[in-house]
Amino acid sequence: MSGGTQAAPGGAQTAAADGGGQAVADGCGAPAGGAPIKDAGNQAIVQGKVTKGGAPVGVGYARLLNSGGDFVAEVPLGEDGGFRFFAAPGTWRLRVLAPGGVTADREVSAATGKIAELEVAV
Repeated sequence: MSGGTQAAPGGAQTAAADGGGQAVADGCGAPAGGAPIKDAGNQAIVQGKVTKGGAPVGVGYARLLNSGGDFVAEVPLGEDGGFRFFAAPGTWRLRVLAPGGVTADREVSAATGKIAELEVAV
C-alpha cells in the first residue's frame, strides 16, 4: 500500500502520523504517515498525539487492540507524537508504549465516516 500505510490483521491499516506531512518515508516519495486527513469518507479512523509534559513523544509505539485485548496493529509514533489507524468500526483499545517502560491505555470507538481523535498524556 502506498502513503505509509500497512495492512494489519483484524481489519486495520496503519500509518505513523507526523501531522504536517513533511517527513518522507524511506523508499517512498509519500510523506511519513500520509497526508493530513480532514474527512474520513467511508473509513473509520483512529488518530491522535502522545505527549509528556506538553511536549510530543516522538519515540515509541501506538498499538491497537481488539475488544478481547488481542493485538491487531502497531505504528511507531511520528516526530510530533502522532499516530493513525484505519480501523474497522467498533470499540478498540489504544495502547501507547514509550521509553522508560511507560504505557497508557485508552478505549476508543471507531465509526465509519468519523475521525476519532485522541490526546494521550504519558
